[in-house]
Amino acid sequence: MAFRILLASVLLFGASISAAGEAILASIPAGECNLSLEAAENWPTLRLRAGHPDHRPCFIEKTAVIQVLTQAFSEPHPILIARKFTSLAIGRLIDYPWLVKFLARRASQDPKWNTAAGKPRGVHVNRYVADVLFSPEIVSEIETPVRKQGYRITGVSVEKVLVGGLENVPQREGPGQKGKIPFDAQVWFRLEHD
Repeated sequence: MAFRILLASVLLFGASISAAGEAILASIPAGECNLSLEAAENWPTLRLRAGHPDHRPCFIEKTAVIQVLTQAFSEPHPILIARKFTSLAIGRLIDYPWLVKFLARRASQDPKWNTAAGKPRGVHVNRYVADVLFSPEIVSEIETPVRKQGYRITGVSVEKVLVGGLENVPQREGPGQKGKIPFDAQVWFRLEHD
Protein backbone atom coordinates (compact mmCIF):
# COMPACT_ATOMS: atom_id res chain seq x y z
CA MET A 1 0.00 0.00 0.00
CA ALA A 2 2.80 2.42 0.92
CA PHE A 3 4.45 1.74 -2.43
CA ARG A 4 1.25 2.65 -4.27
CA ILE A 5 0.96 5.93 -2.37
CA LEU A 6 4.60 6.74 -3.12
CA LEU A 7 4.14 5.85 -6.80
CA ALA A 8 1.00 7.98 -7.04
CA SER A 9 2.84 10.88 -5.41
CA VAL A 10 5.64 10.64 -7.92
CA LEU A 11 3.30 10.41 -10.89
CA LEU A 12 0.72 12.96 -9.78
CA PHE A 13 2.67 15.47 -7.79
CA GLY A 14 6.11 15.36 -9.34
CA ALA A 15 8.08 14.18 -6.29
CA SER A 16 11.47 13.03 -7.46
CA ILE A 17 13.25 9.90 -6.32
CA SER A 18 16.84 9.89 -5.07
CA ALA A 19 19.48 7.44 -6.21
CA ALA A 20 18.81 5.55 -2.97
CA GLY A 21 15.16 5.12 -3.99
CA GLU A 22 13.84 7.62 -1.48
CA ALA A 23 11.32 10.34 -2.31
CA ILE A 24 12.81 13.83 -2.30
CA LEU A 25 10.48 16.29 -0.56
CA ALA A 26 12.69 19.34 -1.07
CA SER A 27 16.13 20.12 -2.45
CA ILE A 28 18.26 23.26 -2.51
CA PRO A 29 21.82 24.25 -3.44
CA ALA A 30 23.97 24.70 -0.33
CA GLY A 31 27.34 26.13 -1.28
CA GLU A 32 29.04 23.60 -3.56
CA CYS A 33 26.67 20.89 -2.34
CA ASN A 34 23.03 19.99 -2.69
CA LEU A 35 20.90 19.55 0.43
CA SER A 36 17.78 17.38 0.15
CA LEU A 37 15.08 16.25 2.50
CA GLU A 38 14.13 12.68 1.67
CA ALA A 39 11.49 10.29 2.97
CA ALA A 40 12.89 6.84 3.73
CA GLU A 41 11.00 4.19 1.80
CA ASN A 42 10.87 1.42 4.40
CA TRP A 43 10.76 3.19 7.75
CA PRO A 44 9.24 6.37 9.25
CA THR A 45 12.34 8.56 8.87
CA LEU A 46 12.94 11.82 7.08
CA ARG A 47 16.58 12.29 6.09
CA LEU A 48 18.61 15.41 5.39
CA ARG A 49 21.17 14.39 2.77
CA ALA A 50 24.05 16.61 1.75
CA GLY A 51 25.85 15.66 -1.43
CA HIS A 52 28.78 17.11 -3.35
CA PRO A 53 29.11 16.29 -7.07
CA ASP A 54 32.76 15.30 -6.51
CA HIS A 55 32.01 13.49 -3.23
CA ARG A 56 33.87 16.07 -1.12
CA PRO A 57 32.76 17.04 2.40
CA CYS A 58 29.82 19.40 2.69
CA PHE A 59 29.60 22.10 5.32
CA ILE A 60 25.90 22.89 5.59
CA GLU A 61 24.96 26.17 7.24
CA LYS A 62 21.93 26.61 9.49
CA THR A 63 20.19 28.82 6.90
CA ALA A 64 20.27 25.98 4.35
CA VAL A 65 18.79 23.49 6.84
CA ILE A 66 15.99 25.90 7.72
CA GLN A 67 15.40 26.69 4.04
CA VAL A 68 15.05 23.05 2.93
CA LEU A 69 12.80 22.22 5.88
CA THR A 70 10.67 25.29 5.18
CA GLN A 71 10.37 24.28 1.52
CA ALA A 72 9.27 20.76 2.45
CA PHE A 73 6.85 21.67 5.23
CA SER A 74 5.36 24.96 4.01
CA GLU A 75 2.45 23.23 2.24
CA PRO A 76 0.90 19.79 2.72
CA HIS A 77 3.13 17.44 0.72
CA PRO A 78 1.38 14.19 -0.35
CA ILE A 79 4.00 12.06 1.37
CA LEU A 80 3.67 14.04 4.60
CA ILE A 81 -0.10 13.56 4.43
CA ALA A 82 0.04 9.83 3.63
CA ARG A 83 2.62 8.88 6.25
CA LYS A 84 3.66 9.78 9.79
CA PHE A 85 7.36 10.17 10.50
CA THR A 86 9.09 9.57 13.83
CA SER A 87 12.55 10.98 13.16
CA LEU A 88 14.59 13.45 11.16
CA ALA A 89 18.03 11.98 10.46
CA ILE A 90 20.70 14.54 9.68
CA GLY A 91 23.54 12.07 9.18
CA ARG A 92 26.98 13.06 10.41
CA LEU A 93 27.15 16.05 12.68
CA ILE A 94 30.49 17.10 11.12
CA ASP A 95 28.58 18.20 7.99
CA TYR A 96 26.90 20.95 10.05
CA PRO A 97 29.66 23.24 11.42
CA TRP A 98 27.20 25.39 13.38
CA LEU A 99 26.05 22.32 15.33
CA VAL A 100 29.61 21.08 15.89
CA LYS A 101 30.68 24.52 17.14
CA PHE A 102 27.71 24.64 19.51
CA LEU A 103 28.52 21.18 20.87
CA ALA A 104 32.26 21.89 21.17
CA ARG A 105 31.71 25.24 22.89
CA ARG A 106 29.18 23.75 25.31
CA ALA A 107 31.38 20.75 26.18
CA SER A 108 34.56 22.80 26.59
CA GLN A 109 32.81 25.06 29.13
CA ASP A 110 30.68 22.44 30.88
CA PRO A 111 31.85 21.09 34.27
CA LYS A 112 29.94 17.89 33.37
CA TRP A 113 32.42 17.26 30.52
CA ASN A 114 35.93 16.07 31.40
CA THR A 115 38.15 17.62 28.71
CA ALA A 116 41.25 15.79 29.94
CA ALA A 117 39.61 12.37 29.68
CA GLY A 118 37.43 13.28 26.67
CA LYS A 119 34.23 12.01 28.23
CA PRO A 120 31.30 13.23 30.30
CA ARG A 121 31.08 12.80 34.04
CA GLY A 122 28.24 10.53 35.14
CA VAL A 123 26.52 9.70 31.82
CA HIS A 124 27.28 7.88 28.59
CA VAL A 125 28.81 10.02 25.85
CA ASN A 126 25.81 9.41 23.54
CA ARG A 127 23.39 10.67 26.23
CA TYR A 128 25.56 13.73 26.87
CA VAL A 129 25.73 14.74 23.20
CA ALA A 130 22.00 14.07 22.70
CA ASP A 131 21.15 16.26 25.69
CA VAL A 132 23.34 19.12 24.42
CA LEU A 133 21.79 18.95 20.94
CA PHE A 134 18.31 18.93 22.48
CA SER A 135 18.99 22.46 23.77
CA PRO A 136 16.27 25.02 23.02
CA GLU A 137 18.81 27.08 21.05
CA ILE A 138 19.07 24.24 18.53
CA VAL A 139 15.61 22.67 18.62
CA SER A 140 13.53 25.84 18.32
CA GLU A 141 14.99 26.85 14.96
CA ILE A 142 14.79 23.37 13.44
CA GLU A 143 11.33 22.79 14.83
CA THR A 144 9.75 26.00 13.49
CA PRO A 145 9.31 24.79 9.88
CA VAL A 146 8.18 21.26 10.80
CA ARG A 147 5.47 22.63 13.13
CA LYS A 148 3.61 23.85 10.01
CA GLN A 149 2.60 20.23 9.33
CA GLY A 150 1.93 19.30 12.94
CA TYR A 151 5.33 17.88 13.92
CA ARG A 152 7.42 18.73 16.93
CA ILE A 153 10.84 17.60 18.11
CA THR A 154 10.61 15.48 21.24
CA GLY A 155 14.23 14.43 21.67
CA VAL A 156 17.56 13.67 20.04
CA SER A 157 19.26 10.32 19.53
CA VAL A 158 22.94 9.93 18.67
CA GLU A 159 25.42 7.15 18.15
CA LYS A 160 29.05 6.77 17.13
CA VAL A 161 30.24 9.92 18.91
CA LEU A 162 33.79 10.91 17.98
CA VAL A 163 35.93 12.76 20.50
CA GLY A 164 39.16 14.64 19.82
CA GLY A 165 40.92 17.99 19.95
CA LEU A 166 39.40 21.29 18.85
CA GLU A 167 41.35 21.04 15.59
CA ASN A 168 38.62 18.61 14.49
CA VAL A 169 35.93 21.31 14.62
CA PRO A 170 35.23 22.55 11.06
CA GLN A 171 35.53 26.28 10.42
CA ARG A 172 36.83 26.81 13.95
CA GLU A 173 37.82 30.33 14.83
CA GLY A 174 40.13 31.65 17.53
CA PRO A 175 42.79 29.99 19.61
CA GLY A 176 42.32 26.37 20.45
CA GLN A 177 41.95 25.09 23.98
CA LYS A 178 43.60 21.98 25.23
CA GLY A 179 41.56 18.88 25.84
CA LYS A 180 39.18 16.59 24.05
CA ILE A 181 35.62 17.40 23.06
CA PRO A 182 32.87 15.62 21.08
CA PHE A 183 32.90 16.75 17.44
CA ASP A 184 30.98 14.21 15.36
CA ALA A 185 28.15 11.67 15.67
CA GLN A 186 25.24 10.20 13.78
CA VAL A 187 22.21 12.30 14.77
CA TRP A 188 18.43 11.89 14.69
CA PHE A 189 15.88 14.42 15.91
CA ARG A 190 12.88 12.45 17.22
CA LEU A 191 9.57 13.68 15.82
CA GLU A 192 6.04 13.41 17.06
CA HIS A 193 2.93 14.37 15.09
CA ASP A 194 0.23 16.28 16.96
